[in-house]
Amino acid sequence: MAASPEAGVGRVTDPPSQPPRRERAGPGPTLLLAIATTLSALLWAFPPFRIVPLKSAAVPASDRAYFEAATAALRIWTTDLRPAAARATELKTFARQLGENPAAAKQQHARSAGLGIAYYFVRGSGRVIARERNTVLLALDGAEPATVALRIGPVFGNAVRDGCGLLDVNAFPGLQEFNALAAELNALVEKNVIPTLREKAVVGAQVHFAGCAEAPETVGGTGEPLLTLIPVEAEVR
Repeated sequence: MAASPEAGVGRVTDPPSQPPRRERAGPGPTLLLAIATTLSALLWAFPPFRIVPLKSAAVPASDRAYFEAATAALRIWTTDLRPAAARATELKTFARQLGENPAAAKQQHARSAGLGIAYYFVRGSGRVIARERNTVLLALDGAEPATVALRIGPVFGNAVRDGCGLLDVNAFPGLQEFNALAAELNALVEKNVIPTLREKAVVGAQVHFAGCAEAPETVGGTGEPLLTLIPVEAEVR
């Protein structure tokens, strides 16, 4: 007997049965609690930041250096620098040499501060012949027509610290403290010396001074000051 044509045509065979999928279980409550406890302990031991009460906050290192430098500068100013100013080189004794041969004057009278920089620490007197915003110009007694300028504006640099010849960088904790000391000495000049010059050093006044200046490589022409000094001492009459 012939097979019916419907027997194998159009019949869809069911796919083989698949095992049912199981949903992946998440961490249980016990594991989550253990993780949270561990993280809490780590954050307590190694916090990402720490809140410190203002009253108990430590002074930053830069501030400590600043306050230490201020104390040291005041001590140097009162006990060392003022007596040293009385022994500074008399400027009029080498003013002519400085005007004619700055290199020779530098070698003989300047103080080397390293890195090829040298400074003069000098004293003298002169008559005020001109005033500018930040300087007064003096005709130097005993060496006219030589002139010298005294700074009466803001003071920067290391002329006082290095020019006085009293300080050694190796005697300080580091370069940061040594630079802070220079700034404090400059501040003492601005506080103790410059106000007197600004007030009293009018044209025609007589000024007795001591101060520091970087040694120039060359000196200007006639009428130009031999040096521009940072005064550490000044008396105006």
